[in-house]
Amino acid sequence: MKIMMHEARSPVGPISRFQRTLWWLLLVTALGSPRHSTTSATPTAPTKETIPPVHHRWSRSESMDPNGLYTLDWHVDQKDIVFTATANTRGFMGLGFSHRSEHMAGSDLVLVWVDDRTGKPNVLDCHGSKDNHHMPVQDDTQNYHIESGFQNLTHTSVTFRRALETCDPHDIIIGADTMKVLWSYGDRDPVAGSLKGHSKNRGARSIHFLGPQFRRPTDQREDLRQWDVTVKNVSIDASMDTLYWCKILKAPTLREKHHIIGYEALLTKESSTKQPLVHHMTLFECSTNSYPGSDPNSWDVWVKSSGAVCNSNLLTPRDWDSCITPVATWGVGASGQFLPEHIGIPIGGDKGAARYYMLEVHYDNPRAKRVLDHSGFRIHYTRHVRRHDAGMMISGVSVSDTQMIPPGQKLYRNVGICGPSCTGAVFPEIGINIVSAALHSHVAGRKMSLRHVREGKELPRIVEDDNYNHNFQQIRQLENETNVLPGDYLITDCAYETVGRRRPTLGGYSTKQEMCLSFITYYPKIELAGCYSMTPVKEFFETFGVFQFYAMNMTDVENLFLYNGNILDLLPTTIFPNFAPGGEVDDEQNQLAIRALQNAREYSIVEEEEDVLYRESILNRLIISDPVEFHDRTFLSHLNQLPWSEPLFTRRVEQSILTGKHMTFCRVSSDSISVASEIFKYPTFDTFVKAPSQCPYHLFMDLSNHHHSSSTAHRRMSSTKLLILALLILYRRLSHAHTL
Repeated sequence: MKIMMHEARSPVGPISRFQRTLWWLLLVTALGSPRHSTTSATPTAPTKETIPPVHHRWSRSESMDPNGLYTLDWHVDQKDIVFTATANTRGFMGLGFSHRSEHMAGSDLVLVWVDDRTGKPNVLDCHGSKDNHHMPVQDDTQNYHIESGFQNLTHTSVTFRRALETCDPHDIIIGADTMKVLWSYGDRDPVAGSLKGHSKNRGARSIHFLGPQFRRPTDQREDLRQWDVTVKNVSIDASMDTLYWCKILKAPTLREKHHIIGYEALLTKESSTKQPLVHHMTLFECSTNSYPGSDPNSWDVWVKSSGAVCNSNLLTPRDWDSCITPVATWGVGASGQFLPEHIGIPIGGDKGAARYYMLEVHYDNPRAKRVLDHSGFRIHYTRHVRRHDAGMMISGVSVSDTQMIPPGQKLYRNVGICGPSCTGAVFPEIGINIVSAALHSHVAGRKMSLRHVREGKELPRIVEDDNYNHNFQQIRQLENETNVLPGDYLITDCAYETVGRRRPTLGGYSTKQEMCLSFITYYPKIELAGCYSMTPVKEFFETFGVFQFYAMNMTDVENLFLYNGNILDLLPTTIFPNFAPGGEVDDEQNQLAIRALQNAREYSIVEEEEDVLYRESILNRLIISDPVEFHDRTFLSHLNQLPWSEPLFTRRVEQSILTGKHMTFCRVSSDSISVASEIFKYPTFDTFVKAPSQCPYHLFMDLSNHHHSSSTAHRRMSSTKLLILALLILYRRLSHAHTL
């Protein structure tokens, strides 16, 4: 399809830079103040008793170093956290906490040891000096307290405690956010008056401190079996920056229903960095009878092939679109998941059980490495069926170019909503109980949460991380399971930082694009695979003052985004081998596909991947015809010219999209259930407010920031209104002068 360029002129002649500035200010005014609307459906009260959510008593243990020489155990005791540090040393052990830094400077530190002469355990509360990166500084207040400790010929172990929130400016609050944990140990006890020398045995890793992490059962009666699901011989070339690869696998032959009780990642590591190129991966159940005319025998052929590129109209067999129900997910930095003992994900059996699965692997290769990859999952399952069948679903923002984060922003929010049109239609009367959630965004993600709204009131956040780290996507297992009823809202809320970016960031599959998703494990299992939302296409463009494009009406444009109808017709230069729907994918075609990818601009490192993504975006193919002020420019270039450095304009755009209309999609895995998409306005509800800090200096800082931001915003708002009014009068006079 060729888009014709039409030449048109403004009725008042060429548009000056001054007039463009006036247009931006008028657009800000048109967006107006954020509005909240009433909900489109009333939550349904359950007529049956719910399955009581389980409260899990827990304690955790993690190895700090790769060799298991330093182990940290902990649990929460009311408002305290109790640590036990054990290391292969007769000297000191160090522990540090920071938000993101892996360095001592500015970190909250503690040293523990057992005195070689007296056998008495000791603890020292410290912090990292900002001037001296190699020497801890003792705190004025000792907030750590010894419980016990010992050492033998080879090891030292010390148990100590501190309050989660100490009110000491040098101590970091230990909460639910991702925390960077520094560790070290040395072969000597600290010398009085000198804390020099933190030894060569040190490192850092990310941890979620609050919440359980269930382990593989050790009871032999579980009769655990393993099923390894991996790709085979996927050749990642240096020219491939981003690749999504899919592989069909056949389930084990099981006459009776079994339960998957956990899974671990199997990762191929690149030789020079000793790190995998896998960014995330998901295993999906497939339905083999989704399309009329599908050949069931094709699935066994696909099992024997190496796989194919995912999410491609030309490369991916159409039948693979039926593989939508997740059963396992892994993100970079994670370790996998084992389920609590009362639930398991069903596998096998004769009645409607999935016979085929699809493994989707996202490779991220910004450093242009080469690897022959065999990554995937080790699935643990048992014939001892547990009390409840569990399932997994995905919720959040539908992956689309209509997800947009402006450049130069310290924090900018997107939300994905799973609303009553889905929860009311698919959830059972007793609701579902959520046991864990994995939050997933890409490089720009800074804060993420999974929110829960019922009857106009937000309940406590299911999962929340105000210090989200895209390199640590460990699944969050809940201490208190959350019951979600029909009619409730689930909102995936994401905030991004784009300070160093010069152009808008769009939603997409590359790590240089963005996502906002929650992978939710729950029970009892229902026929729900995913629940997503997006800004309706027409409203998205109208938010930026665009009403029509050349060669395509708005309905055609909506179909491009909603049904992926003819997007590839707009990408003219890349030729891929064509696999007929339901056809065979053999290794020869697979290698042809890989060679095509290596030559494709989307995966080339000759130019910056960001430039390629922008050039190939559908938004760069849409030429604006209405209004005339923006005519003959692409919508993407229009976005690039908006005044994103103006806080008033950016906040109005953010609030207009957040609190405006949303279109929800409810993806079900059963042909017997059909749920239509729905457009509704952002629900009105009372926001959940966390209990305020009890620390005086925190209260002072919050109050000071609040007054400063409020007064500044008020002054800016008042002066801006006067400026807009004056400029509007001047604009009309200029326009009138041009017509004379």
